Amino acid sequence: MTQEGKSPDQNLIEQTWAEARDLVRRLEGSSVQRFAVKAGEYEIEIERGGVAPLPSAGDGGAEAPEISGHLAPGATGGLGVSPAARGASGAFSLSLEEADLRVPVLAPLVGTFYEAAQPGQKPFASVGDVVEPGQTVCIVEAMKLMNEVSAAEGGRVAEIVVENGQPVEFDEVLMYLEPVEE
Repeated sequence: MTQEGKSPDQNLIEQTWAEARDLVRRLEGSSVQRFAVKAGEYEIEIERGGVAPLPSAGDGGAEAPEISGHLAPGATGGLGVSPAARGASGAFSLSLEEADLRVPVLAPLVGTFYEAAQPGQKPFASVGDVVEPGQTVCIVEAMKLMNEVSAAEGGRVAEIVVENGQPVEFDEVLMYLEPVEE
């Protein structure tokens, strides 16, 4: 047992699960639907699915994305318990938030994010601006080529996730658009 009173296997499971949750957050807005994380004899598989109701006292039927996990064959431990028991144990937790209706604008390639065509010029889009489908909202520079990024859908710029001049990865969320109420 470790000084925290947990077995090394329990610590490994919790650390692996924390890393998997962090990876899920990083993949938000990407096209990845399923992935697995292995640590020793343990494996956590995470698959994006539809929205499924989660039982919870007094939550009024709140819903959250489906997340499933299991252990590799022959392994025993924390991930073999039911989802309800995981939440009750305190070792695992799910956040019951409202569905995010925002539309991500993704980086089309690896490069550097720029909010304007030239330094000192007005940004293509700022938080609060309403943009039309096909409107240029930023630039991603790669190998000295300036690649305009257009909004696939119209909406109000709710959040710009990256800083001007920051390197970005392929399919990384650059900004979010929210539907405009008419």
